[in-house]
Amino acid sequence: MKIIRNSEELEGTGYIEVLPRKYLGQCWNENSIYFDEEVFGYIEKTIENIFSGYDHYAFNEIHRKTWEVILEDLRTFANLLDEKVTIELINEHVYFFFGNSKDEFQQDFLNSVQKLRELIIEFVVWIKEQLTTQDYVSVLGI
Repeated sequence: MKIIRNSEELEGTGYIEVLPRKYLGQCWNENSIYFDEEVFGYIEKTIENIFSGYDHYAFNEIHRKTWEVILEDLRTFANLLDEKVTIELINEHVYFFFGNSKDEFQQDFLNSVQKLRELIIEFVVWIKEQLTTQDYVSVLGI
């Protein structure tokens, strides 16, 4: 469960790209971060709930004001993960894309929760950093 910061680590095209600006017709940008589709599912539900036009398969240009709401929801979720967390709470906030994803998450539940919290915090910090110089951060779907 990690953010990929170097496009050379990618194998194939089954990744979500998060681009710090509007989409300009090019994928696999040097300054982007990348997520395995399954890993992005851990934060995608929050984005989809806030950004009404979100499409997992499209190029989503999300404005700073919308990101501010998304980031607040992600911070709230990360804080909940510090409390008495259950799989039901996780299900409210994340997508498990593949049939065995939820089972794998539950096998080492407390460790998975901690990794999820770290992933969310790392993503929030990165987005906030991008918004200091950009009005848009785009999510480029599969």
